[in-house]
Amino acid sequence: MRIYTALAVCLTLVACQEVTVAEKPVESCGAEDMSHLMGLQRAQLETIAFSQPHRILGPNDPMTMDFRGDRVNFALDDRGAVVRIYCG
Repeated sequence: MRIYTALAVCLTLVACQEVTVAEKPVESCGAEDMSHLMGLQRAQLETIAFSQPHRILGPNDPMTMDFRGDRVNFALDDRGAVVRIYCG
C-alpha cells in the first residue's frame, strides 16, 4: 500500500510542473509589404534586386525545409505566376 501512496505523490508532483511553450518564430521578412508582386511571372521576379534573402519556388521545385524568418518565399503556380508570398 505504501508503494501506491508514494506513486500517487510522485505523479501529483510531476503534474504540477510548469510547461514552457516554444515561441513562434518572428516573421520579419516583410512579405506582407510585397503583395503588389502577386501575379508577376518568374522572369519578372528574377529581374528585381531584393535587399533580403529570397527564393522563387515553382510547384515541383525542390526546397529545403529550414525556416528563416528573414527570407521571402515566392510560390508560383503552373503558369509561373506568383500566387503566394510568405516568410520562411
